[in-house]
Amino acid sequence: MKNNLLKVWRMLSIVLFTLWSGFHFFSLNVSAQPDNALVIVIDPGHGGEKEGAMYDGYMEKELTMTVARAMKEELEKYENVEVYLTRQGDQDMSIKDRAAFAGEKNADFLFCLHFNSSISHSLYGSEIWVPTEGVYYAKGYSFAQMELQALTELGIYPRGIKTRLNDRGENYYGILRYCTLEDIPAVLIEHCHMDHEKDKEFYQQGDEQLRELGRLDATVAAQYFQLKSEILGVDYGDYPVPETAIPKEIVRPDKSEPNLCKIEVEKADESTGEVSIYMEAEDEDSYILYYCYSTDGGNTYYPLEEWPRPDGWNRSAKSHSFQVTIPMGEEVELRAAAYNGFDVFAESNMITIGPFEEKEPKEPEKTPEGMQDAGEDFNHESSDSKNPDIEDSDIEDSDTENSNNKNAEAVENNSAKGERAVLENEAADRTHTLLAGSLIALIVIFIILLSYFMAKMIILLLRDNRKP
Repeated sequence: MKNNLLKVWRMLSIVLFTLWSGFHFFSLNVSAQPDNALVIVIDPGHGGEKEGAMYDGYMEKELTMTVARAMKEELEKYENVEVYLTRQGDQDMSIKDRAAFAGEKNADFLFCLHFNSSISHSLYGSEIWVPTEGVYYAKGYSFAQMELQALTELGIYPRGIKTRLNDRGENYYGILRYCTLEDIPAVLIEHCHMDHEKDKEFYQQGDEQLRELGRLDATVAAQYFQLKSEILGVDYGDYPVPETAIPKEIVRPDKSEPNLCKIEVEKADESTGEVSIYMEAEDEDSYILYYCYSTDGGNTYYPLEEWPRPDGWNRSAKSHSFQVTIPMGEEVELRAAAYNGFDVFAESNMITIGPFEEKEPKEPEKTPEGMQDAGEDFNHESSDSKNPDIEDSDIEDSDTENSNNKNAEAVENNSAKGERAVLENEAADRTHTLLAGSLIALIVIFIILLSYFMAKMIILLLRDNRKP
């Protein structure tokens, strides 16, 4: 009986030990893997034959790759996160395949990185495109607010957060459209415009500057997902993330032009041509992004300028004053234009300014010699001629004649004095010339005599040396 109990106990001990060992081994393997790890996919725009924008020798597909690698490297310093790139090098990859890759990785978010350009090369700044509907819009918009703020603090002009539809009413950008089908939130980041002078400083300073952009993107993503990194010594667990309501309908872009665009002259300096223009602009469905003006009635416009938005990227000021220089002697037809956040513009009324005549500075009048005496004689004679027996017409004729005679005499005197001054100047010039010529002659004679005496001295010395 005891033997049987001992056998049972031994078998039970083996079973319990086996179960404990298996459970311990399983728990070790599970703890080695992240618990519900966050999966992020980064998509460097373009690649292979799809070069993207090219400007000043820079190629968009290369810029996006540098930024993406830096973003991945930085994000991998955070805990409980897995990061993947859609492409590892310079290779072609369809938009659909990029979204499918993110789907295979069960991505929680996809960040598509780009640099921008415009057909007219007139636009500048950063913008972020988000999906048009549902939770994809809400998540994309919340992140985009944080990203746009970070790029603005870097100095890049914020163009805004936008949606765009194709002709079928779907997301215009394929990466957003296909990621939505894969049930993956996504955003498309246009860091800046490669083809505008105002934005070149943000990407043309070398690879380290591009890597800094990647680290900026990674930091914003870490803040959005409230990640922690012991390596970096940061914990964004309590970082405030803006909340965005889930829209019930498709969020459509604003295709209407601004509802207000008006200008008037505030003040003008006719002596310099500097004119201050007061401009009002408003868009009820969007915000005012740029303004520009024309001095030929709207046929051609000066470059786009930033419209003030003191209270946020999507809240523009209602008015703004700017300076215009009007060329002297020209009349201009001034017109302005206001652009909303989706680059739809409205033109203002037209106002005509000028011409401003350039005024020559007045010189004090000089009284010719003899003119004062003539004036005194004229006044004295006029007062004496007030004889009641003489008619006014006779007085006027006499006064005019006397005045003309006196003026003629003054002019003749001035002319004679002028001729005498010219003759005196000519005589002085001849005297100076004669003196200069005489001085030069004396110097030449002195040099000749000096040379003669030096030659004589040399001959005498040579003769003395020849004597025994």
